[in-house]
Amino acid sequence: MKKARLFFQLVGIGIFTISLVIVGCTKDGPMGPAGADGKDGVDGIDGQDGTTSCLACHNTTVETTVNAQYESSTHGGSQNFYPGSPLVSEYAGARNDCAKCHSHEGFLETQKTGRDTTAANIPIPTNITCNTCHESHASFDFETDGQDYALRTAIPVALLIDKNSTIDFGNTSNLCANCHQPRTGPTVPDGDGNFEITSFRYGPHHSPQATMVAGIAGYETLTGEYPTAGTSTHATAGSCILCHMVEKDNVSSHDWVPTIESCTECHTSLTTFDYNGFQTKIQGMLDELKADLTNAGLLDAEGTTIVGTYPAEHAGALYNYKTILEDQSLGVHNPRYTEALLEASLAIFD
Repeated sequence: MKKARLFFQLVGIGIFTISLVIVGCTKDGPMGPAGADGKDGVDGIDGQDGTTSCLACHNTTVETTVNAQYESSTHGGSQNFYPGSPLVSEYAGARNDCAKCHSHEGFLETQKTGRDTTAANIPIPTNITCNTCHESHASFDFETDGQDYALRTAIPVALLIDKNSTIDFGNTSNLCANCHQPRTGPTVPDGDGNFEITSFRYGPHHSPQATMVAGIAGYETLTGEYPTAGTSTHATAGSCILCHMVEKDNVSSHDWVPTIESCTECHTSLTTFDYNGFQTKIQGMLDELKADLTNAGLLDAEGTTIVGTYPAEHAGALYNYKTILEDQSLGVHNPRYTEALLEASLAIFD
């Protein structure tokens, strides 16, 4: 009897357990109505602007225009500063003492090393191009940090002719000063007051514009009167960029040819570069000095320098003539300093 009761108890427990399992496997009923919306969370931090800011400059229209202007410039020409001469790879760009300013590879190497020359000749130099002067932006927060135009350098520039002297225009024009400066300094007399000219290339080289703007590095006589260095308005209120990269075809000009519009930002009534006939005056003084140098035997009839030993002041006058000639602005870069150098040089032959 007890066994029968135990049997039925076990059967009952089993049936109950199976019922629980069956109930547990039954699907839930339909979803109830949605509850009330929760409270809004805190806004996240704004993300950085995307590539739309880059497209202001890096777009097909701008790049096509800039490239066309650059190819028409002296910098961008395949002969790279020597019209009618062999390609840069056959001359200046390959030479270790010229490559700094006449090849892409030379400029990059000397910017990295801080030297004036490359370690060796450049076997296969290439022309100066966009990424010679431009690299990567230091910051993309132009609103806070300013637009750096991704220039490779804009720091003050030590002069090739005097490492203790620097040029600092305080802006991106410093990039230009790396190459637009003299390679050879003014005449220094020997113990007898003479100077030996050993090459028909005697002079500052082809690009003394930065020092002319700054009002330094001409041959200054003891009796000449010269303006204080760095006081020219074009050094204090102007810049290479302001005058040579005025907007042209809706971009900052990359042919670097100034226009009257470059000047009228300050000289509002100007209609010609020959402001009040000043360039005409400087050209006349240059012609007069050339005649004096020719009569003194320093220049031949074609204007080529004649090697030899001369009184130091005569050689200094020739240096000034070459400096102003190679500056190519007829005094615009620094009117007072240009005129002072010519006046002092002409006085030597009076």
